[in-house]
Amino acid sequence: MDNADQIRAAATQLFASVGYDGASLQAIAERVGVTKQTLLYHYPSKDALRRAVLDHVFAHFRERLPKMLDAVTSGHDRFEALTRELVHFFEADPDRARLLLRELLDKPDDMRRVLAENLRPWILLVAQYVRQGVTSGIIHADVDPEAYVLHVIVLVLANVAVRPVTHGVISAEATPDETHERQMQELFRLTRTALFNR
Repeated sequence: MDNADQIRAAATQLFASVGYDGASLQAIAERVGVTKQTLLYHYPSKDALRRAVLDHVFAHFRERLPKMLDAVTSGHDRFEALTRELVHFFEADPDRARLLLRELLDKPDDMRRVLAENLRPWILLVAQYVRQGVTSGIIHADVDPEAYVLHVIVLVLANVAVRPVTHGVISAEATPDETHERQMQELFRLTRTALFNR
């Protein structure tokens, strides 16, 4: 991993943990072990670094998109498979989920544009599959396809982002993995029940 990649990875972690405003360029440079001047050589401003971080998250998301869409178009449990793919994407690097939630709260106007550019085409595509299910009678007729898909994304984001703090909330005896498994099973049940007639 070259300096630019290391800087971007460190910025992702710090932006996710303390927010954009809480992460200084100096702290990011120190985390990587480079000078602030080296950081500024690769990213001429903090905003340029933020854009690179977000672009990287969404570029990776777009790379995973074909697998996610494959999950949607195959098998009896295609929508659960899609939800599992979303969970896998964010659990592979939980800082992605924490970063996006922080950005949504801290910079809502900019993130509205970023999400529209990066998620709207995908949401519209999955919504077509929901509409096909409504037409065939297996999906509730009153489901709002786009809103449903957006809700699933937000549920997954929130679930992955708060995982470190939810252990012990629903059961003092459960291990973190057991708690997580219970939450995931309930997430899948909720998304399935909200969608399907049977």
